[in-house]
Amino acid sequence: MLDTDDYLQKYKEQLTELDEQGLLPPLDKILEYKVYSIRGSKFGAHKSIVLTTDDEHFVTVELGFIEVGGKLHIYPVTQPIDKSEKGKMQHLGNIKATGQELIGKAVAVMKQFGSYFKLCNNCQDYCNMYAEAIGLKQAQTLTDGDKAALVGLLALILAFLFGYMR
Repeated sequence: MLDTDDYLQKYKEQLTELDEQGLLPPLDKILEYKVYSIRGSKFGAHKSIVLTTDDEHFVTVELGFIEVGGKLHIYPVTQPIDKSEKGKMQHLGNIKATGQELIGKAVAVMKQFGSYFKLCNNCQDYCNMYAEAIGLKQAQTLTDGDKAALVGLLALILAFLFGYMR
């Protein structure tokens, strides 16, 4: 993550704009949030986490990307998502929290996330880490990296069995 106040300030401005548009619930009140994940493609566990308190206004918690000095960096992003996308969402659970707590946890997870790598430290891993941070560890799913490791293990077992049976 770009650990600069500039990017956190841009994130705060983004949240303020969403609030002014009436797309965020009161961030200082404890509310019940429905937590979803939404897939970016058929192959891949998650693209982002989606939160709502009223099934009308949905916002994402996700990674944003920027290239600085030839290196890809992540930063926090929250954006509205149309309620027509609900059919593509997977319900992960419900939690009671303030919006401020959820935002703080999103930034904290991002700060400890490390470098982005498409196969094994990606948005799917971020979603799993965030789900755990907000108390939904049971909602974690296999990532593309997990699936690749399982396929590799299966191939190794089959190669061993084939060699042993010969």
